[in-house]
Amino acid sequence: MNELARRYAEALYQISPNEEALTSTAQALMGDAPLWESLCSPAVQAWEKERVLARLPQLDGRGLLLHFYCLLAQKGRMALLPDILDAFHDKALAQRGAARCRLTCVRVPGQAELEKLKKALCRLHYKQDIVFDIRTDPSLLGGFTLEIEGVTYDKSVRGALAGLTRQLEERRMA
Repeated sequence: MNELARRYAEALYQISPNEEALTSTAQALMGDAPLWESLCSPAVQAWEKERVLARLPQLDGRGLLLHFYCLLAQKGRMALLPDILDAFHDKALAQRGAARCRLTCVRVPGQAELEKLKKALCRLHYKQDIVFDIRTDPSLLGGFTLEIEGVTYDKSVRGALAGLTRQLEERRMA
């Protein structure tokens, strides 16, 4: 994740920790392809973007968020909004004693497996809750990888094979 996006999210969270408002307005902006394209385009002047933002019904009565989006438009950083949204969500989770975990696996695990994994990760990372972001990747061949709070756990067949390959190459070089 972009460090600049993390700083914007931190500043916004300190001013207004309303995750629901940010999520709904950001999704409204990003969900309208022509609008989103024009807001991110360097060909459109910042003042034009601000005028469009000021007229959007989704931002009516949301002065702080309107000012935030206008700031992003002025600085030419509207394209950072998806990363800002992720960083804001992570900050909100951390305030609740939770963390997001990206789980990449060949097949989606069952609820019982996820609960066991959640309990283990809560103990290991001293968290009250874990929110999973599950992705599938057949190239893992089996097993899974976890990314949580900057730590990666690779328990995949692909990772094990890569480790064996490294060991064999090291022995051959010695």
